[in-house]
Amino acid sequence: MKKFIIIAACLLASCAPQEVKTPDTVKAVQQVNSSTEVANQQAELTINEVLIDERLVEQLFGSVFTAATEEQLEEILIQQLSTFDQRIGVIYTGEVIPTSAVDSIMNKLVNEQDVINGTLYTSDYFVSELEDSYFIDINSKFMTNKIEMASIIPARDALLDSLQLNGKTEREKLELIHRAVIEGMDYAYNEDKMLNHSPAAFFLYERGVCQAYAMAMYMLLTEAGIETRFVGGELKTAIEKDTRHAWNLVKIDGVWRHVDSTLNDRGNAFDNQVSKAYYLLTDELMSGTHIWEQKYYPEAK
Repeated sequence: MKKFIIIAACLLASCAPQEVKTPDTVKAVQQVNSSTEVANQQAELTINEVLIDERLVEQLFGSVFTAATEEQLEEILIQQLSTFDQRIGVIYTGEVIPTSAVDSIMNKLVNEQDVINGTLYTSDYFVSELEDSYFIDINSKFMTNKIEMASIIPARDALLDSLQLNGKTEREKLELIHRAVIEGMDYAYNEDKMLNHSPAAFFLYERGVCQAYAMAMYMLLTEAGIETRFVGGELKTAIEKDTRHAWNLVKIDGVWRHVDSTLNDRGNAFDNQVSKAYYLLTDELMSGTHIWEQKYYPEAK
């Protein structure tokens, strides 16, 4: 049986230079809870017995997918994880046991799929051998969920309508959205709450940390037709405290640039709350204060 653990980019950690303590036990607790849940559900039944019980399959998985290749498995995981599916069951009929395939795919998705990177909290999987195939059971937790997103999307659309972006250039759209995100949310200092990392922190509650800032920027810019990336990394000044950070890469006029709306938020106590200190920066300039896995992202020359 194979287990794979992913911890999201900003797992219950502050995303700004200010010190926020992250519980040392978070990862262990998540691993134990998820493992216990799976063990309890399957303690008395083999996976073969589970799969022939349609009622139990629907209760546990909703439906079970089938993949014959790693490419098909990847497509299934992209679709389901991007829509916050917490329990995914896949029958893998490929000739090679898929433990290494799942490892590779999950790492790839976390680094390349921005919605997954920006919303996934933890994920683990278990592989069981069937008579002529394998069953992959993937358990995930997210910063948000389908019900919450049903409220977030209308809020996103309403904000974009209020910004009156029609006819604006890409730079004008970026500036308006950047300002709206900064002025629309207070930074949640010294609060270790999962909600503060969710897109709902901005769109519904107006209070959050860097992950919420960056996901709000990502969702607004993408809907406005501007190519953007959610970047998970670290601030050089915060590495000793294991404080992770998130921001965006934005493609403006055909050129990629970094925008860190969290650090550009000076706070509502200032007359001019919006800073441009981390706005449209190149990789060279951004790397002076930020660290990220550059191989997964476009160059900002």
